[in-house]
Amino acid sequence: MRGWILFHRELDPALPEVPEIFRFQEAASAMGLELEVLQPHAFELVVGADDDWAVKYRDGPIDRPDFIICRTGAETDYFTLALLRHFERRGVRLINDPAAIERVADKLHSLQILIRAGLPIPRTILGRFPMDIGLVERELGFPVIVKTLKGTRGAGVLKCENRSQFEDLAGLLESADAKADFILQHYVRASHGRDVRVLVVGGRVVAAMERRSLTGNFKSNVSLGGVGAAYNPPPEMADLAVQAADILELDIAGIDILFDEDGYRICEANSAPGFEGLERASGLDVPTAMLDWIISTQNAPSPAPPVAESTALAELAFGGRSGLRAISDRSKGYRRFASAVGIRLVGAGISTLTQAIMPSALIDAKGRTHRGLRTLFEGRVRTNLAALDAWEQERTLVVVLGVSIWAAMLPWLAGAHAMLSGGLSVLALAFPVLFLVTTPAGRSRRSTSGRLKHRSEQ
Repeated sequence: MRGWILFHRELDPALPEVPEIFRFQEAASAMGLELEVLQPHAFELVVGADDDWAVKYRDGPIDRPDFIICRTGAETDYFTLALLRHFERRGVRLINDPAAIERVADKLHSLQILIRAGLPIPRTILGRFPMDIGLVERELGFPVIVKTLKGTRGAGVLKCENRSQFEDLAGLLESADAKADFILQHYVRASHGRDVRVLVVGGRVVAAMERRSLTGNFKSNVSLGGVGAAYNPPPEMADLAVQAADILELDIAGIDILFDEDGYRICEANSAPGFEGLERASGLDVPTAMLDWIISTQNAPSPAPPVAESTALAELAFGGRSGLRAISDRSKGYRRFASAVGIRLVGAGISTLTQAIMPSALIDAKGRTHRGLRTLFEGRVRTNLAALDAWEQERTLVVVLGVSIWAAMLPWLAGAHAMLSGGLSVLALAFPVLFLVTTPAGRSRRSTSGRLKHRSEQ
Protein backbone atom coordinates (compact mmCIF):
# COMPACT_ATOMS: atom_id res chain seq x y z
CA MET A 1 0.00 0.00 0.00
CA ARG A 2 1.07 3.55 -0.77
CA GLY A 3 -0.05 6.54 1.21
CA TRP A 4 0.52 10.26 1.51
CA ILE A 5 0.57 12.64 4.43
CA LEU A 6 -0.41 16.17 3.45
CA PHE A 7 1.40 18.68 5.63
CA HIS A 8 1.43 22.41 4.92
CA ARG A 9 4.86 23.38 6.31
CA GLU A 10 8.50 22.49 5.86
CA LEU A 11 9.72 19.54 7.92
CA ASP A 12 11.54 21.66 10.47
CA PRO A 13 11.99 19.63 13.70
CA ALA A 14 11.55 22.85 15.69
CA LEU A 15 7.87 22.97 14.67
CA PRO A 16 5.67 21.15 17.21
CA GLU A 17 3.80 19.12 14.56
CA VAL A 18 6.87 17.84 12.71
CA PRO A 19 8.01 15.15 15.23
CA GLU A 20 4.54 13.61 14.87
CA ILE A 21 4.96 13.50 11.09
CA PHE A 22 8.25 11.67 11.59
CA ARG A 23 6.49 9.23 13.94
CA PHE A 24 4.05 8.39 11.13
CA GLN A 25 6.94 7.65 8.78
CA GLU A 26 8.68 5.45 11.38
CA ALA A 27 5.50 3.46 12.02
CA ALA A 28 4.81 3.07 8.29
CA SER A 29 8.37 1.87 7.62
CA ALA A 30 8.07 -0.74 10.38
CA MET A 31 4.80 -1.96 8.84
CA GLY A 32 6.18 -2.12 5.30
CA LEU A 33 4.08 0.79 4.04
CA GLU A 34 5.26 3.48 1.65
CA LEU A 35 4.30 6.83 3.15
CA GLU A 36 5.33 10.14 1.55
CA VAL A 37 5.01 13.57 3.14
CA LEU A 38 3.81 16.13 0.58
CA GLN A 39 2.95 19.83 0.72
CA PRO A 40 -0.50 20.72 -0.65
CA HIS A 41 0.68 23.96 -2.30
CA ALA A 42 3.33 22.09 -4.31
CA PHE A 43 0.64 20.30 -6.34
CA GLU A 44 -0.55 21.40 -9.75
CA LEU A 45 -4.19 20.66 -10.41
CA VAL A 46 -5.82 21.03 -13.86
CA VAL A 47 -9.60 20.75 -13.76
CA GLY A 48 -11.09 19.66 -17.06
CA ALA A 49 -7.91 18.06 -18.42
CA ASP A 50 -8.12 14.98 -20.60
CA ASP A 51 -6.22 13.02 -17.98
CA ASP A 52 -8.70 11.96 -15.29
CA TRP A 53 -5.96 12.07 -12.62
CA ALA A 54 -4.82 15.57 -13.75
CA VAL A 55 -2.36 16.03 -10.88
CA LYS A 56 1.34 16.90 -10.84
CA TYR A 57 3.69 17.48 -7.92
CA ARG A 58 6.61 19.89 -8.17
CA ASP A 59 6.25 19.95 -11.99
CA GLY A 60 6.46 16.17 -12.26
CA PRO A 61 3.98 13.28 -12.52
CA ILE A 62 2.94 11.48 -9.36
CA ASP A 63 1.09 8.17 -9.06
CA ARG A 64 -2.25 7.79 -7.36
CA PRO A 65 -1.96 6.70 -3.68
CA ASP A 66 -4.17 4.21 -1.87
CA PHE A 67 -4.95 6.67 0.93
CA ILE A 68 -4.18 10.21 2.07
CA ILE A 69 -3.85 11.38 5.68
CA CYS A 70 -4.40 15.12 5.96
CA ARG A 71 -2.51 16.71 8.88
CA THR A 72 -3.29 20.38 8.18
CA GLY A 73 -6.09 20.59 10.78
CA ALA A 74 -7.52 24.01 11.60
CA GLU A 75 -5.00 25.66 9.27
CA THR A 76 -6.45 23.96 6.18
CA ASP A 77 -6.90 26.62 3.52
CA TYR A 78 -9.09 26.76 0.41
CA PHE A 79 -6.36 25.42 -1.90
CA THR A 80 -5.89 22.33 0.27
CA LEU A 81 -9.66 21.73 0.46
CA ALA A 82 -9.95 22.04 -3.33
CA LEU A 83 -7.12 19.54 -3.75
CA LEU A 84 -8.73 17.09 -1.31
CA ARG A 85 -12.08 17.36 -3.11
CA HIS A 86 -10.34 16.51 -6.37
CA PHE A 87 -8.75 13.41 -4.84
CA GLU A 88 -12.08 12.46 -3.27
CA ARG A 89 -13.85 12.58 -6.62
CA ARG A 90 -11.07 10.43 -8.10
CA GLY A 91 -11.84 7.72 -5.56
CA VAL A 92 -8.82 8.16 -3.27
CA ARG A 93 -9.53 7.37 0.37
CA LEU A 94 -9.12 10.47 2.54
CA ILE A 95 -8.57 10.51 6.29
CA ASN A 96 -10.30 12.79 7.12
CA ASP A 97 -12.42 13.92 4.16
CA PRO A 98 -12.54 17.62 3.16
CA ALA A 99 -16.12 18.23 4.35
CA ALA A 100 -15.29 16.94 7.85
CA ILE A 101 -12.04 18.93 8.01
CA GLU A 102 -13.82 22.11 6.93
CA ARG A 103 -16.67 21.80 9.43
CA VAL A 104 -14.29 21.09 12.33
CA ALA A 105 -11.86 23.90 11.40
CA ASP A 106 -14.67 26.36 12.20
CA LYS A 107 -15.23 25.98 15.95
CA LEU A 108 -18.65 27.64 15.95
CA HIS A 109 -19.89 25.52 13.05
CA SER A 110 -18.83 22.29 14.74
CA LEU A 111 -20.49 23.39 18.00
CA GLN A 112 -23.71 24.18 16.11
CA ILE A 113 -23.70 20.67 14.64
CA LEU A 114 -23.09 19.07 18.03
CA ILE A 115 -25.79 21.02 19.88
CA ARG A 116 -28.29 20.28 17.11
CA ALA A 117 -27.59 16.59 17.71
CA GLY A 118 -28.31 17.08 21.41
CA LEU A 119 -24.73 16.80 22.69
CA PRO A 120 -23.65 19.05 25.58
CA ILE A 121 -21.38 22.03 24.82
CA PRO A 122 -20.56 25.25 26.70
CA ARG A 123 -23.05 28.05 26.00
CA THR A 124 -21.56 30.11 23.17
CA ILE A 125 -22.07 33.54 21.55
CA LEU A 126 -20.69 34.65 18.19
CA GLY A 127 -18.61 37.80 18.71
CA ARG A 128 -19.36 40.99 16.80
CA PHE A 129 -18.59 44.73 16.89
CA PRO A 130 -19.78 46.70 18.72
CA MET A 131 -20.22 44.13 21.50
CA ASP A 132 -23.31 44.06 23.70
CA ILE A 133 -21.54 43.53 27.01
CA GLY A 134 -24.85 43.32 28.85
CA LEU A 135 -25.87 40.38 26.66
CA VAL A 136 -22.58 38.62 27.38
CA GLU A 137 -23.03 39.12 31.12
CA ARG A 138 -26.64 37.90 31.08
CA GLU A 139 -26.10 34.85 28.88
CA LEU A 140 -22.60 33.73 29.85
CA GLY A 141 -21.60 35.57 33.01
CA PHE A 142 -18.02 36.24 34.05
CA PRO A 143 -15.37 34.91 33.76
CA VAL A 144 -15.91 34.40 30.02
CA ILE A 145 -13.72 32.57 27.49
CA VAL A 146 -12.81 34.36 24.25
CA LYS A 147 -11.66 32.22 21.30
CA THR A 148 -10.74 32.84 17.70
CA LEU A 149 -12.82 30.69 15.35
CA LYS A 150 -9.71 29.03 13.96
CA GLY A 151 -6.89 28.11 16.29
CA THR A 152 -4.85 25.16 17.45
CA ARG A 153 -2.80 23.99 20.45
CA GLY A 154 -4.45 26.53 22.76
CA ALA A 155 -3.50 29.57 20.66
CA GLY A 156 -6.09 32.31 20.29
CA VAL A 157 -7.86 31.54 23.60
CA LEU A 158 -8.03 33.84 26.64
CA LYS A 159 -10.15 34.36 29.74
CA CYS A 160 -11.71 37.64 30.87
CA GLU A 161 -12.22 37.51 34.62
CA ASN A 162 -14.81 40.29 34.93
CA ARG A 163 -16.79 42.91 33.08
CA SER A 164 -14.00 45.48 33.37
CA GLN A 165 -11.44 43.22 31.69
CA PHE A 166 -13.91 42.34 28.96
CA GLU A 167 -14.68 46.01 28.30
CA ASP A 168 -10.94 46.70 27.98
CA LEU A 169 -10.54 43.82 25.51
CA ALA A 170 -13.58 44.86 23.50
CA GLY A 171 -12.34 48.44 23.33
CA LEU A 172 -8.87 47.33 22.24
CA LEU A 173 -10.19 45.08 19.47
CA GLU A 174 -12.61 47.71 18.25
CA SER A 175 -10.03 50.52 18.24
CA ALA A 176 -7.53 48.31 16.41
CA ASP A 177 -10.18 47.50 13.79
CA ALA A 178 -9.55 43.80 14.40
CA LYS A 179 -10.91 41.55 11.69
CA ALA A 180 -10.54 38.20 13.44
CA ASP A 181 -13.74 36.23 13.94
CA PHE A 182 -14.19 34.99 17.48
CA ILE A 183 -16.64 33.35 19.86
CA LEU A 184 -17.44 33.86 23.53
CA GLN A 185 -18.06 30.86 25.78
CA HIS A 186 -19.41 30.19 29.24
CA TYR A 187 -16.55 29.40 31.60
CA VAL A 188 -16.95 25.88 33.03
CA ARG A 189 -15.54 26.28 36.54
CA ALA A 190 -15.51 22.57 37.35
CA SER A 191 -12.97 22.05 34.58
CA HIS A 192 -10.56 24.87 35.45
CA GLY A 193 -7.08 23.87 34.28
CA ARG A 194 -8.11 20.33 33.35
CA ASP A 195 -9.81 18.48 30.54
CA VAL A 196 -9.63 15.11 28.77
CA ARG A 197 -8.34 14.50 25.26
CA VAL A 198 -10.04 11.40 23.83
CA LEU A 199 -8.61 9.87 20.65
CA VAL A 200 -11.25 8.21 18.49
CA VAL A 201 -10.14 6.05 15.56
CA GLY A 202 -12.71 4.38 13.32
CA GLY A 203 -15.53 4.92 15.81
CA ARG A 204 -13.63 3.52 18.81
CA VAL A 205 -11.87 5.16 21.70
CA VAL A 206 -8.25 3.97 21.49
CA ALA A 207 -6.65 6.22 24.11
CA ALA A 208 -7.35 9.14 26.42
CA MET A 209 -5.40 11.40 28.73
CA GLU A 210 -6.35 13.90 31.38
CA ARG A 211 -4.52 17.19 30.90
CA ARG A 212 -3.80 19.48 33.83
CA SER A 213 -2.18 22.89 34.13
CA LEU A 214 0.76 23.08 36.56
CA THR A 215 0.63 26.86 36.88
CA GLY A 216 -3.02 27.43 37.76
CA ASN A 217 -3.72 28.59 34.21
CA PHE A 218 -7.16 27.76 32.85
CA LYS A 219 -5.53 26.18 29.76
CA SER A 220 -4.42 22.58 30.13
CA ASN A 221 -2.75 22.02 26.73
CA VAL A 222 0.41 19.93 26.96
CA SER A 223 1.95 22.20 24.28
CA LEU A 224 1.54 25.11 26.73
CA GLY A 225 3.23 23.40 29.67
CA GLY A 226 0.39 21.25 30.95
CA VAL A 227 0.93 17.62 31.90
CA GLY A 228 -0.93 14.59 30.62
CA ALA A 229 -1.74 11.40 32.50
CA ALA A 230 -3.30 8.21 31.18
CA TYR A 231 -7.06 8.28 31.72
CA ASN A 232 -9.69 5.56 31.48
CA PRO A 233 -12.81 7.45 30.38
CA PRO A 234 -16.12 6.38 31.97
CA PRO A 235 -18.62 4.87 29.53
CA GLU A 236 -20.63 8.12 29.38
CA MET A 237 -17.54 10.13 28.40
CA ALA A 238 -16.33 7.54 25.90
CA ASP A 239 -19.72 7.38 24.22
CA LEU A 240 -19.90 11.18 24.12
CA ALA A 241 -16.57 11.27 22.27
CA VAL A 242 -17.65 8.55 19.83
CA GLN A 243 -20.95 10.32 19.16
CA ALA A 244 -19.16 13.61 18.51
CA ALA A 245 -16.77 11.95 16.03
CA ASP A 246 -19.68 10.18 14.31
CA ILE A 247 -21.81 13.32 14.06
CA LEU A 248 -18.90 15.37 12.69
CA GLU A 249 -18.05 12.43 10.37
CA LEU A 250 -14.44 12.21 11.51
CA ASP A 251 -12.64 8.91 10.93
CA ILE A 252 -9.83 10.04 13.24
CA ALA A 253 -10.61 12.67 15.86
CA GLY A 254 -9.28 14.23 19.00
CA ILE A 255 -12.28 15.17 21.15
CA ASP A 256 -11.59 17.54 24.05
CA ILE A 257 -14.08 17.10 26.90
CA LEU A 258 -14.61 19.34 29.91
CA PHE A 259 -15.79 18.27 33.36
CA ASP A 260 -19.10 19.87 34.25
CA GLU A 261 -21.02 19.90 37.53
CA ASP A 262 -23.64 17.60 35.97
CA GLY A 263 -21.41 15.50 33.73
CA TYR A 264 -19.34 16.47 30.71
CA ARG A 265 -19.29 19.03 27.91
CA ILE A 266 -17.54 18.87 24.55
CA CYS A 267 -15.03 21.69 24.30
CA GLU A 268 -13.95 21.12 20.69
CA ALA A 269 -13.01 18.53 18.09
CA ASN A 270 -9.79 18.20 16.09
CA SER A 271 -9.41 16.58 12.67
CA ALA A 272 -5.61 16.25 12.97
CA PRO A 273 -5.11 15.78 16.71
CA GLY A 274 -1.65 16.14 18.19
CA PHE A 275 -0.58 12.98 19.97
CA GLU A 276 2.94 13.50 21.33
CA GLY A 277 1.67 14.05 24.88
CA LEU A 278 -0.93 11.30 24.50
CA GLU A 279 1.74 8.76 23.55
CA ARG A 280 3.86 9.66 26.59
CA ALA A 281 0.85 9.47 28.91
CA SER A 282 -0.82 6.31 27.59
CA GLY A 283 2.09 4.35 26.13
CA LEU A 284 0.06 3.73 22.96
CA ASP A 285 1.85 3.82 19.61
CA VAL A 286 -0.67 6.23 18.07
CA PRO A 287 0.54 6.26 14.42
CA THR A 288 0.63 2.46 14.37
CA ALA A 289 -2.91 2.30 15.77
CA MET A 290 -4.11 4.70 13.07
CA LEU A 291 -2.30 2.91 10.24
CA ASP A 292 -3.49 -0.50 11.49
CA TRP A 293 -7.07 0.73 11.27
CA ILE A 294 -6.51 2.19 7.80
CA ILE A 295 -5.06 -1.11 6.52
CA SER A 296 -7.79 -3.26 8.09
CA THR A 297 -10.59 -1.13 6.64
CA GLN A 298 -9.05 -0.18 3.29
CA ASN A 299 -11.37 -2.36 1.21
CA ALA A 300 -14.30 -2.51 3.62
CA PRO A 301 -17.63 -1.10 2.36
CA SER A 302 -18.76 2.16 3.93
CA PRO A 303 -21.21 1.45 6.79
CA ALA A 304 -24.73 2.77 6.46
CA PRO A 305 -25.42 5.72 8.77
CA PRO A 306 -27.35 4.61 11.86
CA VAL A 307 -31.00 5.64 12.01
CA ALA A 308 -32.29 7.60 14.99
CA GLU A 309 -34.19 4.64 16.44
CA SER A 310 -31.10 2.41 16.47
CA THR A 311 -29.06 5.15 18.14
CA ALA A 312 -31.65 5.63 20.89
CA LEU A 313 -32.06 1.89 21.48
CA ALA A 314 -28.29 1.35 21.53
CA GLU A 315 -28.04 4.06 24.18
CA LEU A 316 -30.85 2.45 26.19
CA ALA A 317 -29.54 -1.12 26.09
CA PHE A 318 -25.77 -0.84 25.71
CA GLY A 319 -24.80 2.65 26.81
CA GLY A 320 -24.41 3.84 23.23
CA ARG A 321 -22.70 2.50 20.13
CA SER A 322 -19.32 2.58 21.88
CA GLY A 323 -20.72 0.22 24.54
CA LEU A 324 -21.90 -2.21 21.87
CA ARG A 325 -18.53 -2.03 20.17
CA ALA A 326 -16.82 -2.71 23.49
CA ILE A 327 -18.89 -5.91 23.87
CA SER A 328 -17.89 -6.94 20.36
CA ASP A 329 -14.21 -6.27 21.08
CA ARG A 330 -14.28 -8.29 24.31
CA SER A 331 -16.13 -11.27 22.83
CA LYS A 332 -13.89 -14.07 21.55
CA GLY A 333 -16.57 -15.62 19.35
CA TYR A 334 -20.12 -15.26 18.12
CA ARG A 335 -21.68 -17.25 20.99
CA ARG A 336 -20.06 -15.12 23.69
CA PHE A 337 -21.12 -11.99 21.82
CA ALA A 338 -24.70 -13.25 21.54
CA SER A 339 -24.73 -14.14 25.23
CA ALA A 340 -23.43 -10.71 26.27
CA VAL A 341 -25.94 -8.92 24.06
CA GLY A 342 -28.77 -11.06 25.39
CA ILE A 343 -27.86 -10.27 28.99
CA ARG A 344 -27.76 -6.55 28.22
CA LEU A 345 -31.14 -6.72 26.46
CA VAL A 346 -32.73 -8.58 29.38
CA GLY A 347 -31.23 -6.04 31.77
CA ALA A 348 -32.59 -3.16 29.65
CA GLY A 349 -36.01 -4.79 29.64
CA ILE A 350 -36.03 -5.14 33.43
CA SER A 351 -34.89 -1.51 33.79
CA THR A 352 -37.67 -0.22 31.54
CA LEU A 353 -40.32 -2.25 33.39
CA THR A 354 -38.98 -0.89 36.67
CA GLN A 355 -39.38 2.64 35.30
CA ALA A 356 -43.00 1.85 34.49
CA ILE A 357 -43.94 0.73 38.03
CA MET A 358 -41.84 3.17 40.08
CA PRO A 359 -43.37 6.39 41.42
CA SER A 360 -42.29 9.44 39.44
CA ALA A 361 -40.54 10.95 42.46
CA LEU A 362 -38.15 7.97 42.66
CA ILE A 363 -37.14 7.92 38.97
CA ASP A 364 -33.65 9.19 38.19
CA ALA A 365 -34.34 11.80 35.50
CA LYS A 366 -30.66 11.83 34.50
CA GLY A 367 -30.33 8.06 34.30
CA ARG A 368 -29.62 6.31 31.03
CA THR A 369 -32.86 4.34 31.04
CA HIS A 370 -35.03 7.39 31.65
CA ARG A 371 -33.22 9.46 29.03
CA GLY A 372 -33.47 6.68 26.44
CA LEU A 373 -37.17 6.14 27.04
CA ARG A 374 -37.88 9.88 26.92
CA THR A 375 -36.07 10.10 23.59
CA LEU A 376 -38.26 7.37 22.12
CA PHE A 377 -41.45 8.62 23.75
CA GLU A 378 -41.17 12.26 22.77
CA GLY A 379 -41.37 11.40 19.09
CA ARG A 380 -37.98 12.59 17.91
CA VAL A 381 -37.25 9.13 16.51
CA ARG A 382 -40.79 7.95 15.85
CA THR A 383 -41.63 6.54 12.44
CA ASN A 384 -44.64 8.29 10.93
CA LEU A 385 -46.87 5.54 9.54
CA ALA A 386 -49.20 8.20 8.12
CA ALA A 387 -46.61 8.71 5.39
CA LEU A 388 -47.42 5.22 4.07
CA ASP A 389 -50.33 4.88 1.70
CA ALA A 390 -53.20 2.47 2.38
CA TRP A 391 -51.79 -0.41 0.36
CA GLU A 392 -48.37 -0.17 2.04
CA GLN A 393 -49.98 -0.22 5.48
CA GLU A 394 -52.10 -3.18 4.44
CA ARG A 395 -49.05 -5.13 3.30
CA THR A 396 -47.19 -4.22 6.50
CA LEU A 397 -50.06 -5.58 8.59
CA VAL A 398 -50.10 -8.84 6.62
CA VAL A 399 -46.34 -9.31 7.11
CA VAL A 400 -46.58 -8.58 10.86
CA LEU A 401 -49.54 -10.96 11.19
CA GLY A 402 -47.76 -13.75 9.30
CA VAL A 403 -44.56 -13.44 11.30
CA SER A 404 -46.51 -13.29 14.56
CA ILE A 405 -48.49 -16.48 13.76
CA TRP A 406 -45.28 -18.30 12.92
CA ALA A 407 -43.64 -17.03 16.12
CA ALA A 408 -46.71 -18.17 18.10
CA MET A 409 -46.37 -21.68 16.70
CA LEU A 410 -42.64 -22.12 17.35
CA PRO A 411 -42.84 -22.82 21.13
CA TRP A 412 -45.39 -25.59 20.55
CA LEU A 413 -43.34 -27.12 17.72
CA ALA A 414 -40.25 -27.01 19.96
CA GLY A 415 -42.09 -28.97 22.65
CA ALA A 416 -41.85 -26.32 25.36
CA HIS A 417 -43.94 -26.46 28.53
CA ALA A 418 -47.61 -25.67 27.89
CA MET A 419 -47.70 -22.62 30.16
CA LEU A 420 -44.50 -21.20 28.66
CA SER A 421 -45.69 -21.91 25.11
CA GLY A 422 -49.03 -20.29 25.79
CA GLY A 423 -47.42 -17.17 27.23
CA LEU A 424 -45.01 -16.79 24.31
CA SER A 425 -47.82 -17.34 21.80
CA VAL A 426 -49.98 -14.64 23.37
CA LEU A 427 -47.01 -12.29 23.34
CA ALA A 428 -46.32 -13.00 19.66
CA LEU A 429 -49.95 -12.49 18.64
CA ALA A 430 -50.04 -9.19 20.49
CA PHE A 431 -47.85 -7.59 17.79
CA PRO A 432 -50.63 -7.32 15.14
CA VAL A 433 -52.91 -5.86 17.80
CA LEU A 434 -50.23 -3.34 18.72
CA PHE A 435 -49.81 -2.44 15.05
CA LEU A 436 -53.54 -1.77 14.66
CA VAL A 437 -53.70 0.26 17.87
CA THR A 438 -50.76 2.46 16.95
CA THR A 439 -51.64 2.91 13.27
CA PRO A 440 -52.88 6.43 12.50
CA ALA A 441 -56.65 6.86 12.50
CA GLY A 442 -58.28 6.39 9.15
CA ARG A 443 -56.14 3.47 7.95
CA SER A 444 -59.13 1.16 7.47
CA ARG A 445 -61.11 3.90 5.78
CA ARG A 446 -58.24 4.70 3.42
CA SER A 447 -57.71 1.01 2.74
CA THR A 448 -61.37 0.52 1.90
CA SER A 449 -61.51 3.58 -0.33
CA GLY A 450 -58.28 2.49 -1.99
CA ARG A 451 -59.71 -0.97 -2.77
CA LEU A 452 -62.95 0.52 -4.13
CA LYS A 453 -61.01 2.91 -6.32
CA HIS A 454 -58.83 0.04 -7.54
CA ARG A 455 -61.89 -2.03 -8.45
CA SER A 456 -63.58 0.90 -10.22
CA GLU A 457 -60.46 1.43 -12.30
CA GLN A 458 -60.55 -2.23 -13.32
